[in-house]
Amino acid sequence: MAEQRDGIDRVVEQAGRVAGWLARASWEAAARLPGGEAAQRQFRKAERAVLDQMRKRLDEVDEEGTLSGRIIAPATPMVLDGQVDPLRTAMAELLRRSAEMDREQSREYVFTSLLRQLLPDEARILSALSDGAPYALVHVAARAALGGQQRIVLRNASSVGRAAGVTLPDLVPNYVTRLEHLGLVEVGPEDPGLSVQYDILLTEDRVRAAEEEVRTVRKTTPRFARRTLRLSTLGRQFWDAARPG
Repeated sequence: MAEQRDGIDRVVEQAGRVAGWLARASWEAAARLPGGEAAQRQFRKAERAVLDQMRKRLDEVDEEGTLSGRIIAPATPMVLDGQVDPLRTAMAELLRRSAEMDREQSREYVFTSLLRQLLPDEARILSALSDGAPYALVHVAARAALGGQQRIVLRNASSVGRAAGVTLPDLVPNYVTRLEHLGLVEVGPEDPGLSVQYDILLTEDRVRAAEEEVRTVRKTTPRFARRTLRLSTLGRQFWDAARPG
C-alpha cells in the first residue's frame, strides 16, 4: 500500500510540475515551443492518472466510512412500515455526520463532495483561473421588444477554455455554468483591459451560432453583455486544498 501511495504521489508531483510549465507558457503557445507537444502529452497522461487515483481514493473513503483517518460508523437504517427507507436513512447519516465532525473534517467533506462533481475539463479551468487573473466572459442576448425583457440565448461563454486547453471547447459555457452553480467561480463586471480577449471570444463557434440564432430565428439584434470570470473565495480555498504538486 505504501509503495502504491508513493507512486500516486510521484504522479501528482509530476502533473504539478508540468501544469505549472504549461500555465506559464500558455496551453496554445506551449505546442510551438521546443518540447511543447511532448509536455502536453505528458500532462494529459499524468492528468488522467491523477484523476483515476483520486476517484479510487474517494471511493475508498465512501466504502470504509473514514474521514481524515477517523472511522465513522454508518447511521442506523431508518425503517418505515417494516422496510428500510433510503431517503430517511441518508438524511439521518448527514445529520449524524454534522454532529460528529469537527470544523476541519467538515471542510474536508465539503471539498471532497465538490471534487467528486468535477469533470476533467472543469478541473483544467480551475487550474487556469488559479493565478487570480480574470478572463473574458460574454452573455449573448436577444434585444427585447419595447417594454419587454431581453432573453439570454447563450450564457457564460468565456476565453478561459482556450487558455486552459479544454478537450471540448464547445462545452465551455456549460462548464462555467456548472462551476458557478457549485460556487467555485464568480462572474464580475466588464474589464476594459481584456478587450483583445473579448474580440477573440466573439469569433468562437458557439458565440457566432448564438448571434446567428438571434438574427435569423428571433429576427432581432443580438446584444453582448461583457463580463469577467475568476475564482470565488470558495474556489480559491478549494484549489489551495486540492491542487496537485
